[in-house]
Amino acid sequence: MSAERVEVHPTRLELLRLRRRKALAEGIADILQKDLDTLIVALIEHKQRANALRTRLYESLNTAYSLFIETEMIIGTMKAREISSSAPLIKFSVEVSSIPGVLGIPFPSFNCAKEENAVLKPRFNLIETPIQLNETVSKIEEALNFIVKLAELTAVIREILEILALKRRQINRIRFKIIPQLDATIRYVELILEEIERQDAIRVRVLQRKRKERAVKSV
Repeated sequence: MSAERVEVHPTRLELLRLRRRKALAEGIADILQKDLDTLIVALIEHKQRANALRTRLYESLNTAYSLFIETEMIIGTMKAREISSSAPLIKFSVEVSSIPGVLGIPFPSFNCAKEENAVLKPRFNLIETPIQLNETVSKIEEALNFIVKLAELTAVIREILEILALKRRQINRIRFKIIPQLDATIRYVELILEEIERQDAIRVRVLQRKRKERAVKSV
């Protein structure tokens, strides 16, 4: 299926403009393609980081679970539940901001922030509780930070995917609609100009022949 051409006046000046527009469109498509390649590389890197972080998260949770099982074995399940229920809650929030990312695109940034008192004040009596319980809490807090950062990476990956989709649509529109339209229009203008040149050449030959004929008759 041939592309629809743009309605233009078939002149040499218009042909020059069309060729310039095509060169500009091709240049923009090349720039967008380079941006697309850069975004794909960034996407792969962020996915690799997310996979590595997810592995560390699972390791922290597994270690926390194992340490808590050891705690229950040392002080008993009921005592462990009693200590857990009497311990003060740790309140935290997720601070959301943005940082410059690839191609200057703002990427979301998540940070886990705990209350200052929760950081300074111990949650358990270190003398009455086994060290495994404190290590469990430390691993859970580590896992919590991993979860927040994993959410950040997920948001960044989503942002990259949205921009990738936009860039692809722009490239496809230029390469499969705009440039074919310009090509069709350029071919149309070239054909019209060639036809005009042929007609002019024929008229010139006819005029030359008539002049020769008149010159012969006048001799």
